[in-house]
Amino acid sequence: MNLPIEIVLNAATIDYVTATWKDLSVADGIITVGERYSFPWKKLFDKSKQIAVAETQAAPTITVGTPVPGTEYFFYVSQWIDGTLEQHRISVTAATATPADLATLIDSAVDVIAAAGGGSRLKATSAAVGNVVTITSEAGYANLTVSNASSSVLALGGVAGVSAKNAGADLLAEGVKDSFDGTLPTAGASYTSYELSLMLPKGNGGFNGQTSDQEHTLKLYVDESGIPSAHFIADLDNLLNGLDALNNTVTGLVSELLAV
Repeated sequence: MNLPIEIVLNAATIDYVTATWKDLSVADGIITVGERYSFPWKKLFDKSKQIAVAETQAAPTITVGTPVPGTEYFFYVSQWIDGTLEQHRISVTAATATPADLATLIDSAVDVIAAAGGGSRLKATSAAVGNVVTITSEAGYANLTVSNASSSVLALGGVAGVSAKNAGADLLAEGVKDSFDGTLPTAGASYTSYELSLMLPKGNGGFNGQTSDQEHTLKLYVDESGIPSAHFIADLDNLLNGLDALNNTVTGLVSELLAV
């Protein structure tokens, strides 16, 4: 298994403007990105793209109807925390027939779970306003849901969380680094990423001094900030799909050059 090849292109250094267009070129059927890695387009057999996604904190709600005193009511809270799915049964017994009273009990029960283990088992805060309890996920832990209420007295709803994707700080934490010049992602930036699966030689001789095709993975991270980056991303999308570039027509990034 070959290690992935990583290329990081930051907005401050990306060279893709009218005068040069250096960071993306095509010649004799070969695509070159970042002026440092080339591959034959015909050797590309799979590709995926992920744009940056901003995090949306989960804020599920429990709206309490009229409870029956002495009756147990429960539901489940689930959250992914550092790769582990934590699940909790939130159970309370109604002391009165007042919805707000039961909401207060639910709020307290969630707070107890959130405080357990130094906050390691539930990364969220809870608040009760009238008969509605809102559980809000902490930053970085948006994958939180409520489910399986024991009774129609507990109506589940609210805002679904969305986990961040391709934030520069997260890529840094994952250890992303350019395989050629050591460039690191910028902490405050957002990236579009590509994962390209290629059948390329490995050995001596042949393309890039190698022979015997093996699967290689190219991971490309492009800072989304600025017009040069936007033009680069649009043109790369087209080239990977065997189409002409939209922006750089000066240096002939056209599909005919891919099919050599």
